Amino acid sequence: MANILIYGDSNSHGTKPLRVLGGFDRYGEADRWPDVMAAALGPGHRVICEGLPGRTTVHHDPVDGGNRNGAEVLPAVLLSHVPLDLVIVMLGTNDLKPRFATSAFDIGKSVERLLREVRALLPEVALMALAPPPVREAGVLVEAFAGAEARQIGLTEHIRDAADRMGAGFVDVGAHVTASEVDGVHWEADAHRRFGAVMAEAVAELVAVAVPKATGGLAAPDPHASEPALTLAMEVPRDWVDYNGHMNEAHYLRAFSDATDQMLDWAGMDAACVAAGHSVFTVETHIRHLGEVDIGARIEVRTRVLDGGGKKLHVWHEMFVGDELCATGEQLLLHMDMATRRSALPRADVAAWLGAACAAHAGRPAPVGLGRFVGQR
Repeated sequence: MANILIYGDSNSHGTKPLRVLGGFDRYGEADRWPDVMAAALGPGHRVICEGLPGRTTVHHDPVDGGNRNGAEVLPAVLLSHVPLDLVIVMLGTNDLKPRFATSAFDIGKSVERLLREVRALLPEVALMALAPPPVREAGVLVEAFAGAEARQIGLTEHIRDAADRMGAGFVDVGAHVTASEVDGVHWEADAHRRFGAVMAEAVAELVAVAVPKATGGLAAPDPHASEPALTLAMEVPRDWVDYNGHMNEAHYLRAFSDATDQMLDWAGMDAACVAAGHSVFTVETHIRHLGEVDIGARIEVRTRVLDGGGKKLHVWHEMFVGDELCATGEQLLLHMDMATRRSALPRADVAAWLGAACAAHAGRPAPVGLGRFVGQR
């Protein structure tokens, strides 16, 4: 299950195009893009929408007030909803009001500041930045957004650059949505529905990488091969460092967890499978640290299936730097029916793949350290 937070303004809140200044009306759930996205993603994901009409990126609103400074309230919003797997930021439209006297470049940098603050509070969370569609100076908001059409030139590119610098996903909303002719800012219902479907695809692609945390770029192995599968290959990033200058112990678990998820993805337990209610819970993990792993070192994890095909999944990971065995990870997981939150047999294709891998690995000698507990000699 992925927990997804949308941090936005009135176009995430679902405000209808305004025909009267000061008026307010909101679409129902079937016509708000965050809810359309949530429905398309299915029950395997929880979507939380924090959309506040008038919210800016980093500015206090001297006219409308109302705690609309997005940077100021962001920490409280984030920590109210943890744990989170993905944070989506779509802000910048209200920064175009003349009262803030800002530029497209500065709005892009302000979005980057928000992404950076999310990353500082929640280092493991995935990020996505959305560039809002262009504003039209029209209707009852023409004075509120006077000059916005000129100031917004280049905004999409600046937000895309900010996303790239932060390693965040990016969607150009203007490629899919046009602001309503009624007030030049808010969206018609069909635009919300259309964009909700677009976002479901974009989020599913991103979440399929992060939840489960597929490592990507590795060839799927033959489950009948006797050699343990290469389930992770990567360079240790700088932000995995500890106070001794090498890889922090928490990230050994992350690496082994990613390796398990990669294997499950090959077996057929992808994002769609999880969304359909088939998942796994980890019951027990035991990690042995056998050697130092430096920042920037290239690590590889190879994985054996010791028990698979039924309700239990028992795997053995070995982490190497070159030919040196640096760590082992033993994990016991249970396949779950997410509708009942009880253990269950995996889907037939997943069971077949894991069962074949288990049979193929069965002839190998028992790993050294299998079943050990802390302090055991």
